[in-house]
Amino acid sequence: MQAMNNKICITTLGCDKNRCDSEMIAAHFVAGGDTIVDNDGDADILVVNTCGFINSARKESIHAIIDKFGYDKKIIVTGCLVEKYRAELEREMPEVSVFCTLSELVKTPVKKLLSTPKSYAYIKIAEGCNRACAFCTIPDIKGAYKSRPIVDIVEEIKHLNVPEVILVAQDVSAYGVDMGLRLVSLLREISKIECVRRIRLHYCYPDMLTDELITEIADNPKICKYVDIPLQHCNARILRAMNRTGGNKEYAALIERLRERVPGIIIRSTIMVGFPTETDDEFAELIDFLNAVRLDYVGFFAYSREEGTASYEMHQVSGLVKKARLKIAEIAQTRILNVKNRAMVGLVLDAVYDGGGVCRTAGMSPEVDPCILVVGDLTVGNEYRVKITGIKKQNLTGVVVS
Repeated sequence: MQAMNNKICITTLGCDKNRCDSEMIAAHFVAGGDTIVDNDGDADILVVNTCGFINSARKESIHAIIDKFGYDKKIIVTGCLVEKYRAELEREMPEVSVFCTLSELVKTPVKKLLSTPKSYAYIKIAEGCNRACAFCTIPDIKGAYKSRPIVDIVEEIKHLNVPEVILVAQDVSAYGVDMGLRLVSLLREISKIECVRRIRLHYCYPDMLTDELITEIADNPKICKYVDIPLQHCNARILRAMNRTGGNKEYAALIERLRERVPGIIIRSTIMVGFPTETDDEFAELIDFLNAVRLDYVGFFAYSREEGTASYEMHQVSGLVKKARLKIAEIAQTRILNVKNRAMVGLVLDAVYDGGGVCRTAGMSPEVDPCILVVGDLTVGNEYRVKITGIKKQNLTGVVVS
C-alpha cells in the first residue's frame, strides 16, 4: 500500500471526458491524504491519463509517458490507451510502475475535484457508444452506451457549485436510451439546481435532435442557445460509407430548423476530410455546403486509418490530398468566421469571466471556440456586459461597460 502524503501530478490527454476522469483520479488521491501538484518535478507520483482514439493521440500519449521516465519516480498510466493496449504497454514499458483502468484506480465513489476555472465544469453523463461509425474505435474501447443515473449527475453538479455545466459524452443526445429515459428529463432536473445558470450541450448527433429536444433548448432559459453537432460530412454516399445517416439536404434542413426554432442559436460542428474513397467532387460539395449553411464554429480533422475499423480496408485517400483538403476547408470556414466576427464589433454582450483575461458569451464553449479578450480586475464566474471593440486573430476583444 502506498504511503500517505504523496505529491501527485496528473497529465491528462484527449477529450473532456478524460478530463472528468482525471478529476475523479485527483479526488481519489486527495481522499487518501495526498496532495495534487502542477509540476512533474514537484511530485512523488506521476499519473498519465491517456487517449487512444486515433494514431496521433496514441503517439502523443506514448511520448507523454516516455517523458516521465527521466524523473525516476513512480509512474501510473491509465486511460483509453491502457484499455486497448495494456499487454503491449506492460511488455514495452517496464519503467511504468502500474498500468490500470479508471475503475481499478478509483475503486470507491469520490466527489471529483474541479480542474477548470470556477466558472464552468464538464459533466460526463454517459460512457461508451452504441453507434458503429466506420472510422471509430470508441465502441471497441469503451463498450456499449451506459448512462449515469440522473441522481448521481445532479449530486455532482451540486457539489461542484459552478454557474455553467457542459454535458459531455460520446453522444449526449442519446442520454437515457439504455434506461428508458430521454435527455430532456435530465435537462429539466439540472435546471432545478439553483447555482446553475447555463447548461451547454456537446455532441448531439443530427438524427437525435428531435423536435422535443429542440423545443427544450428553445424554451428552457438555462440551456445555452448553442449546440455541437458532429456532422462529419454532408455527402450522402460518404456518410453511408461512414455508417452514418443523412446528407446535404437533410443537414441543411436541420440547421435551418434549429435557427428558426431557436433564434440566435450558435451551431458548432466537426468535419472530417479525406475519408476513404472521398472524391474531388464530394469534397467540393462539402466546401459548398459550408459556404451555404455558414456554421458558426467548426473543428476540422483529417481521416485517420485505424486498424479494426470498417474503413481500414477501404481505398485510402493519400496523405498529401488529405492535408490539402484540410487546409482548404479551414480557410473556407475562417472566411465565414471573420465575417461573423466583424458583424459583432460594436455590440454589447453578456459574458462570463473565466480568468486570464478571457470572457465568454453563452454562444462560446471554453477552449474550443473563440472567446472575448478583456483587460481588468474581474471576478471568475461573474457575468459582465462587454462591448466588442475589435478582433485579435480569431478571438474578439472587448471592454467591460457594466
